Amino acid sequence: MQRRAALTALAWGCNGIVLPGLAGAASPLAAQVLVWGPGGCVAVSADGTQQHLPDAPAAGTRPALTALGLWLVDTRGALRCWEPGAGPAWTLRHTVPFASPVHALAASPDGRWVAAAHGEALSLLDAAGRPMASFEGSDLARTSRGAATALFMLPQRRSFVATWPALGEVWEISLDPQAAPIFDGLVHDYRMGEAIAKPGYLGARRAPLGRPLPGFNFADARVPWLAGTLGAEVVVMHLDVRRRIAALRADAAHPAGAALRRSARDTAAFEWWLPSGPEVQVFDTRRWVRLATHTLPGPVRQLQAVDANVWALVGGRDDPSLWQMANDASGWHPVETVTAPVVAMSSTPQGSDLLVLQREPPALLRLNHDGSPKARWPLPATTPWQGLSVGPAA
Repeated sequence: MQRRAALTALAWGCNGIVLPGLAGAASPLAAQVLVWGPGGCVAVSADGTQQHLPDAPAAGTRPALTALGLWLVDTRGALRCWEPGAGPAWTLRHTVPFASPVHALAASPDGRWVAAAHGEALSLLDAAGRPMASFEGSDLARTSRGAATALFMLPQRRSFVATWPALGEVWEISLDPQAAPIFDGLVHDYRMGEAIAKPGYLGARRAPLGRPLPGFNFADARVPWLAGTLGAEVVVMHLDVRRRIAALRADAAHPAGAALRRSARDTAAFEWWLPSGPEVQVFDTRRWVRLATHTLPGPVRQLQAVDANVWALVGGRDDPSLWQMANDASGWHPVETVTAPVVAMSSTPQGSDLLVLQREPPALLRLNHDGSPKARWPLPATTPWQGLSVGPAA
C-alpha cells in the first residue's frame, strides 16, 4: 500500500499536482481528483484510472474528499463514507443515521473529523463515523433555535466553523486538545471565578453578530476571516476578534466564487478578487480598500488564482467560457484552447497548472500557465458533471 501510494503521488507530482499535507505520506487516497453530478461521482487517479461511485451528492452539498476517503450526503440526506481499496475499486464503509436529513457537511483533510448539520443540530464524528460531540442549534438563553446553514473546515486553525442565521451567530469548534477554555456571556475577570469555563477542545466559541446574519459563503485556509453578503454589502468577519471588520459595496457580489492572490507589492499579504456581476473587484485584505476594478464581457461566475495568474469563468449558466489575466498589465483574454463550456475549475495545490471540468464532450483538462493543454482525461457521458475537487479539502 505504501509503495503504491508513493508511486501514485509521484505520478501526480510529475503532472504538477501534489496534495497539501501528504508529502511523503502513505495515504491510500494520494492524488485523487473527484468530479460529481446527479448520476454519481468519478474518482480520477494520477494514471487516468477512473472509478465510478453510484452515490450522487444532494443538491447544495459538496462532497468532502479527505486523505482517508470520501464523505458525501446522498440525495436522501444520508451521510455516507467511501474508501479506496487495494485496486481501483472503492467501498462503502459507513452510513451514519440521523433523525433529520443532513444538509451541510465538512471534513478535515486528514479524514479524522467530520462535521454534519442535520435538522437543528450539528454533530462531530470521527473517521469511523462515531459521534464525538453534538450541539443544539440554540442561543445561550434558549430563546432562539435554528439550523446551521454553512460549514467550513479551517485546517490552519484546527477548527470547524458553523453559521447559524436564526441565532445571529457564528461558531468556531476547535479540534485542538490544547484549545483555551471558553467563557460564554459577559465575563469581567474569569481569574476571579466570575464565570464557569467550558472546555475549548470540541467546544463552540460563539461570535454573536446579530440578525440578519450575512450569508457567509467564502472561507480560505490561508486567512482567519469569512465573507458573505448582507443586502447590497459584502461583510467580512474576523474569527479572532469575533466581529465584523469590513463592509464592502459591490453590486451583485458573489463571494463564493472569489479568490485570494498573493500581493505583488507585499508577498506576506493577500488581495481578494471578488466577482461582482460582470466586474471583478480587487481588495487589499489588510486595509480593505479597493485596489482595482476589472470589467469582463459577462457575469463572472468563479475566479481562481494560480501563482500570478487569475482565471475566470465568464458568461451565463449554459455557456460559461474561460478567461485569463496573466498579470495586471496584460489585461484579460479568452483561453482559446478551451472552446467547450466550462463547468468548474480548481487550481493544483502546487505548481502553476489549472484543472478544468469541461461539459461537452465531458472531460477533465489540465492547463499550463498560458492556457495550453497538458493533459486530457475523457469522462463518461452518462450524467451532466457539476463539480470538481482536487485532493484533500484545504
